[in-house]
Amino acid sequence: MTPAQWEALLYDWHNAHRLRRQRNDTAYWARLTEQHDTVLVLGAGTGRVASTLAHPARRRVTAVDLSRERLARMPRTPGLHPVCGDMRRLPLRGSHATAVIPYSTLQLLVTPHDRQRALTEAARVLAPGGSVHIDVSESFDARTETDWQIGLAEPCREAGGPVEEWERHRLHADHVVIEKQFRRSGRVLTEVTERWAFHSALNLAEALAQAGFELVGIDRGYGADLSPHRLIYHGRRTH
Repeated sequence: MTPAQWEALLYDWHNAHRLRRQRNDTAYWARLTEQHDTVLVLGAGTGRVASTLAHPARRRVTAVDLSRERLARMPRTPGLHPVCGDMRRLPLRGSHATAVIPYSTLQLLVTPHDRQRALTEAARVLAPGGSVHIDVSESFDARTETDWQIGLAEPCREAGGPVEEWERHRLHADHVVIEKQFRRSGRVLTEVTERWAFHSALNLAEALAQAGFELVGIDRGYGADLSPHRLIYHGRRTH
């Protein structure tokens, strides 16, 4: 198995155990988009959100992710169309009714320039009046520097036994670098380095306006006191 294949497999493993303890956001996204026949999910990963949104009949969900290995693990659900591509240069045309950027994905774009390109691309492929919904987290702002420490240890059937997720944090002015190692019986299966922009550095209201969106609201969490550290920005394309 290649490092990228291990990363995709352990991305699912991580979410299955971490999100079980945090929240289930899929019901929120389903309610938010239920009136739309065409939905675009940017940073779709292995389809945790996108496959849920594809269940209603006669709906088309386009799921975009940069990793072919993650997309290969996406369920083959009717109406779900995986596309390998970069949200800063979307390989898409057409007029989608709504776009969802879930699970802090926009914060993986550390520079303002890259985030602005992604929002401008989202506006390009949305219909006039189309909506964008961006899920961001305030928790990265509160991270502290750490040395290597274990964050998760759970069984993983596909890995053949228990897997440990180790990580360390390095702080910068506007983002945190999280280095991860996934270990099985003392052997490193794969390593991942993630850079997450702080919420305080996003200036999302201004960025949305520059991309051609009107900010129409911000939700805190997913309702019923689920994940209050998360903010969901709602924008409407104005031109």
